[in-house]
Amino acid sequence: MLVVRGTKKLRDRLKKAPAAGSDDASTTQLGDWFATALFWRPQVALFVNQQTFIPVLVELVPAATLLDRAPEAIETVLRRHGLEQESLTAERGAMADVRLAPTNDRRVVGVMNELSFQAEVRREHGVTDLVELSLDLAQVILGPLHNRGDSPDRALAALVGSAGPLAEVIPLRPDVAIPAPTRAAPTSGFGGVFQLKVTLRGTKPPVWRRVLIDGSSTLDQVHSVIQAAFGWWDYHLHEFEIGGTRYGAPDPDGDDWGISIIDESGVRLDSVAEAGSRISYTYDFGDNWRHDVVVEKVLPADATMTMTLPACVDGRRACPPEDCGGTGGFARLLEVLADPRHPEHGERREWIGRPFDPAAFDPSGFEENLRLAELAALGVDPL
Repeated sequence: MLVVRGTKKLRDRLKKAPAAGSDDASTTQLGDWFATALFWRPQVALFVNQQTFIPVLVELVPAATLLDRAPEAIETVLRRHGLEQESLTAERGAMADVRLAPTNDRRVVGVMNELSFQAEVRREHGVTDLVELSLDLAQVILGPLHNRGDSPDRALAALVGSAGPLAEVIPLRPDVAIPAPTRAAPTSGFGGVFQLKVTLRGTKPPVWRRVLIDGSSTLDQVHSVIQAAFGWWDYHLHEFEIGGTRYGAPDPDGDDWGISIIDESGVRLDSVAEAGSRISYTYDFGDNWRHDVVVEKVLPADATMTMTLPACVDGRRACPPEDCGGTGGFARLLEVLADPRHPEHGERREWIGRPFDPAAFDPSGFEENLRLAELAALGVDPL
């Protein structure tokens, strides 16, 4: 059995599709596939594998036969990725029965949104064949795959291994405690302690955080601190811009679509900024969350001797939920949540999946957010 976990806009198109029961689970070795609708001309469905984030694009119309056509499309893309026939035969056999269910992993939904945006960019650059576009998207660097392949094609290659057939994937046992990585306070003698105020541009009242970080930290570490301070998931691409120069995670194949990006992992904060410097930080090029980062001051090392760095020391208001549509979508979300009589009120509350108070800010979540990011960097899926 193959369980396809569709977004609401896709499920609305597939109302007569066989539904998965609460106890149903994919028997394929790659597990569940998530799917959403892209309202292009012609319309397309984007499937994303939950384990590897491998994307597969399929013509949506006729919607009534989409789930029947999906296994062949998945097999075609997996063959192009080099899977041996033994694995393909096993996967195709297990996909004989396809059932539809709601999404249940916001991590994968976030990746789908990122890949949808990247697909649109590549489509505008002339990549229109759906198989070729699927293969192209599989090379996109994704935050959740950090240190675990970085891109879906590499994650799939790591899973398959050199032997060819899919390797057994052993899930993290819920009864085994994972120790938090030990994180000692870094030595601040090199560049001092940078006090940064990070404000999410376009939010009214403004959403902001104040963090302390060692000046010897690299920009990818600054990125992780900002993510933890705001409560972002690090599921999307990001970029710094400092003095007209752009820093981020370059494509390992050197294809950055004509944009010059300096590898952030080799650039220390104190080498590109000082007290008074202003930095632009953008996260998620779909929702386009742009942050203004100001270096308020650079403190001597002994000023924070009793504090473990990095630290989040102040802030205001809750971070917008991921994938809510940027600042405009966030403003509309708040209007809907504030009006229990709004026709979308229940649906949006369910989509968030937790109580959401836009005025709330609790810096105590920073340590846990950073710990989860560190686990992910070690190759442990914290979810």
